[in-house]
Amino acid sequence: MGHRVSYDDAAAMSEKKIPFPEGISDHGPFQRTVWIVQRAAWIVFALILVGCLLGLFGRSGPLARANLDQEGGSIEYPAISRWDAPDELKVGFSPSTSDKTLILDSRFLEIFSIENVDPPQKAISAKGGRIGYVFASDPSRPTQVILRLQGQSPGFHKFLLGIDGDVAEYSNFIFP
Repeated sequence: MGHRVSYDDAAAMSEKKIPFPEGISDHGPFQRTVWIVQRAAWIVFALILVGCLLGLFGRSGPLARANLDQEGGSIEYPAISRWDAPDELKVGFSPSTSDKTLILDSRFLEIFSIENVDPPQKAISAKGGRIGYVFASDPSRPTQVILRLQGQSPGFHKFLLGIDGDVAEYSNFIFP
């Protein structure tokens, strides 16, 4: 038959420390520290992974892109990008009988180099530090323009961006 241990006996046995054999020391405190460091590293790794999925480090995800809805259309630009990596600025012009102009300032061209414009612009104008890319518009449907960009300058940047006369200052961050 088995030996029954009362609650008081079990509590007394758990408080009693069993001595280690000679030459072996207790590494319990060190092991608990290692476990705490491991759990902290797992949490940091999980946060980095969630940040990547959200687009916090550029290229894709909801935080990596910003959308601007304006009277003349919409602009989607990189809010978070990477240095020397390809990116895109997408412009959707509303249907119109007159040509539409995408306006950038010179600071934008210091931050990004424009590698390609699809479809090509009809004309380019410059006035007061602002550059206007003029595109033909279709009165029956929206026109989409894609500017393929390359990040040139790491850091936090501000620039002007807009369609026709609706221009405002926006910002982005380029990771090194």
